[in-house]
Amino acid sequence: MKILLISENKNGLEQISRIIKNQYKDLELVLAASKEDAMERASIDGPFGFYALDAEAKDYDPDELGKELLDFTGNRPILFLGHEAYITDRISQELYTSNEYNERILKPFDREDFKDDILNKVNNALIFAKKEEFEQSIEEVDPDDFIQMKIKSFYLFNSFPHDIYMEITSTKYIKILPANKPFTVTTLAAYAKKNVRYFHIRKDDQLEYLEGESKKCLKAIRKLPMKSDEMLLVLLRSVTLVHQTLLAVGVTPSALTLCSAVTDAIIEIAQSNRDFGKLLIRYPNVYSGIASKSLLTGFISTVLATKMGWESVTTKKKLTMAALLMDFTLADEDMSKINSASDPALKNYSEDKIDNFFQHPIKAAEVAQQFTMYPDIDFLIENHHETPNRKGFPNQPSHTKLTALCSVFNVAQFIAAEIDGEMISNPLLAKTIRALSRDYNTGNFKEAMRIAKEIMRVS
Repeated sequence: MKILLISENKNGLEQISRIIKNQYKDLELVLAASKEDAMERASIDGPFGFYALDAEAKDYDPDELGKELLDFTGNRPILFLGHEAYITDRISQELYTSNEYNERILKPFDREDFKDDILNKVNNALIFAKKEEFEQSIEEVDPDDFIQMKIKSFYLFNSFPHDIYMEITSTKYIKILPANKPFTVTTLAAYAKKNVRYFHIRKDDQLEYLEGESKKCLKAIRKLPMKSDEMLLVLLRSVTLVHQTLLAVGVTPSALTLCSAVTDAIIEIAQSNRDFGKLLIRYPNVYSGIASKSLLTGFISTVLATKMGWESVTTKKKLTMAALLMDFTLADEDMSKINSASDPALKNYSEDKIDNFFQHPIKAAEVAQQFTMYPDIDFLIENHHETPNRKGFPNQPSHTKLTALCSVFNVAQFIAAEIDGEMISNPLLAKTIRALSRDYNTGNFKEAMRIAKEIMRVS
């Protein structure tokens, strides 16, 4: 079992370490001298049975750090180190009472009863730790029994109905989030900062999860007010589920039903927001990625089509369905923000991922052919990165082959890629329009460009 000791006082840490190591041969002590170091240790070297936290730190707020650690790793006992006045003043009652095994280890450390005091309180903390059996959360597994899920797939959940694992080695996984245990975006973001891109769940749990969550999302779409912020989150979760279903099991009846509900909701929300800038301001930019870009493209293309006088609901459904499907085969979440074949960001990816990027419109178009109730969306999807000046990809057709529907869709996806995950502002939108104008302001794209300039502003 591992214990994390956090203090700027190196001598104090070493003194405590010696006492604990001499008494507990099976405990591994990990030391951290700063907030950044502590959070890094928590994400890489855990799981930890409990923490010892110096309340007299000068370079960080111990109460804030304690809460971040618990938010990230789940409830653990904390032994607070320091003079009583510092612990009282700097540790909130909320944190101090967060676990029944929390204790104070008072300074000075050179008092006669210090050793007995620390061992007694470590013993109490170990009662909790052993009961939780943190050391058993690492499992020897067969990777074929698991599927990987993008870490961003979990951003829209407060808890998950199945155990979530992280890969340590090719055959060892650690259970980091037990089934139905609450977690926050902060917890997930801490892993993402350490370049963890995927979590894993057991294959046996996957279909149950996809079907169950799809039903929940469908029910929420039918029940929630269309103008509510919660509806935007439900739509993001729904798009994510559609992508996961397509990648895991292909086109299913539940995926088709959910897609239909999402496209209807996108159209209704887009057409009911006369001031499109206000919708962009409300949009939850923290959930950027493939699903988010898809949803934004659906909103933008619907607004563009409406402003151009296109009344056909069928046309708008084609645009929104194409938006849902265009990027789901991308190998890397961040690639959804790349618009150009010459983007310098491509140099950051492997040859396989770059090849996947250039082929993703074709792969997605092939799947789109199965959505027979939305004819011709495969054409929209295959050409969504093409430009009228033939600088796009993958086929670089003549501008005469790119329809008016292509012009709306391509302009919308370009804008969505540029603004996804960003704080919406007029300077950002103006910069996006300028970038768009370089390759899209010719031929039958001119009208879509003109409308885009009108709607891309906030008051």
